[in-house]
Amino acid sequence: MTGNAKFIYGFVSANERRDVGLMGIDQGEVSTFPYQDVAAVVSDMPFTLFSSLPKEALLHNLTIYQSVIESVMKDSDIIPVKFGTMIEGEEELKRVLENGHGSISENLKQMEGKIELNVAAVWSDFETIFKEIGEEEGIKRLREEASSKAPDQAFEIKISVGRLVKESLDKRKEECASLILDVLKKEAEDYRAHGMMDDSMIMNTAFLIKEDKQETFEKKVRELDSHNQDKINFRIVGPLPPYSFSTFEITKVEFAELNQARETLGLGKEFAPVEIRDAYWDLSKKFHPDKFPGDSEAQERFEEITNAYQILTHYCQAGRCSFSETDVREWLSVRPVVQQATV
Repeated sequence: MTGNAKFIYGFVSANERRDVGLMGIDQGEVSTFPYQDVAAVVSDMPFTLFSSLPKEALLHNLTIYQSVIESVMKDSDIIPVKFGTMIEGEEELKRVLENGHGSISENLKQMEGKIELNVAAVWSDFETIFKEIGEEEGIKRLREEASSKAPDQAFEIKISVGRLVKESLDKRKEECASLILDVLKKEAEDYRAHGMMDDSMIMNTAFLIKEDKQETFEKKVRELDSHNQDKINFRIVGPLPPYSFSTFEITKVEFAELNQARETLGLGKEFAPVEIRDAYWDLSKKFHPDKFPGDSEAQERFEEITNAYQILTHYCQAGRCSFSETDVREWLSVRPVVQQATV
């Protein structure tokens, strides 16, 4: 695919076109493209497959994407769209807004007046924590035992020591993170846990906060930081748009891929979700790998059936679905994608 396309940054509440006054990716002017009471924040650029870009270019464009979203956020609520989302032109962009209008409007209302704050907590002196764990009775005894054994015998003991150290460290983190979370979640609408950067990190969590509670929330973090200053350091990143709570994903399907999936499950030119499910269950029972132990072809066939089921259920989620090439090529999925809530 070549030529100019639309890069989508996010969705806002707006009913008119306007220049945002920002330069986007590839120096494109950022503007709003409205449909009824919502609008996409976009810029023009040649169609680009972002997954194929070198790492440096990818990070550069990601920085611009975030900068545009966070600049727009200063004047209005914005729901981000997954980085790298490109639409072929205005007609397709209009279909995106038509298809997704209800979900976009609902999410904008849910996120109105709310921001995201990311809180990271790390051990101030990780070496001391590590030494304390090493002096725990069971671990210390095993270390002493390993020092008196031959190298081949000591190796297995050292593996056990490493496992116990990891278990003790994880337990300390969980207990500490739980205490922190109990304080901060009272000031938040929701929260999502992110991955840890390294072993010294206790917590890395995004909180959804009402804008008028930002000062109160940050005060709680400062109090925790002051109370734990000899052991834990805290860092806040934000305010941010609700990246962790409502980021939209826009997907299309290739006709050839959908056609292959349809043929794999033996479906006709029209089908409903229940027919997809029934066809999948019949074939998965017939070709389940447990019936053909050691048969690689049966395993591949089962994976093909499962993949076809996933493709078709994504395409057909309600009512009867047409498989005409025209309908398939016009199909667009516009939906919010969020992490699972932390419990």
